[in-house]
Amino acid sequence: MTEVAAPRQARLADRWPTGLAIVTVAFAIGLMVMVDDEAELFGPSVAVMAGIYLFAYALGRPWTAWLAFAVMSTVMSVLQALHRMDVSWADPFVGIVVVVVLLWLAAVARRRFRDVDTFSLQTAGMVVFGVITLVCAAAAPRLGAAVAGVGFLAHGLWDAYHFRVGKVVHRTWSEYCAVIDIPTGIALIVVAVA
Repeated sequence: MTEVAAPRQARLADRWPTGLAIVTVAFAIGLMVMVDDEAELFGPSVAVMAGIYLFAYALGRPWTAWLAFAVMSTVMSVLQALHRMDVSWADPFVGIVVVVVLLWLAAVARRRFRDVDTFSLQTAGMVVFGVITLVCAAAAPRLGAAVAGVGFLAHGLWDAYHFRVGKVVHRTWSEYCAVIDIPTGIALIVVAVA
């Protein structure tokens, strides 16, 4: 008689991306409470999120989204620090969009466009999230925070789609990012209208 293995039960430990995301959301909301410049702080993050996907896509290695998170967050932090020190060329909104375009060019150089559907979707993401970031920069602070909130919500849907299809980034990343993006987006919109 042959035994059939029972399907593996999901364990709480399998949801570590959600747990980590909840801690990250608490930190993000804490920042919103402490600072009064949500648009400048969170606006460039919309392009950072697109950059993380393009980084992993350009390399063709979904697990590198976690590495991309560290790299893109560092680049954004450096741009913001330089901007606060009045270094004229260090605009975090424009700078991070330029980095995202460079990542897209890296994907082109690596001939990732052969998968037309995925390449087209990643290109559309770069454009949409890049434009949202630039609109945040051009808008008045409260409107910029609301636009950033909409960008976070849109990226949460982007994450959910990528989680479902299991492409471009590792599913742990899309789970983590979606759990951050949706409540953070809502919080930014609430802060903007409050």
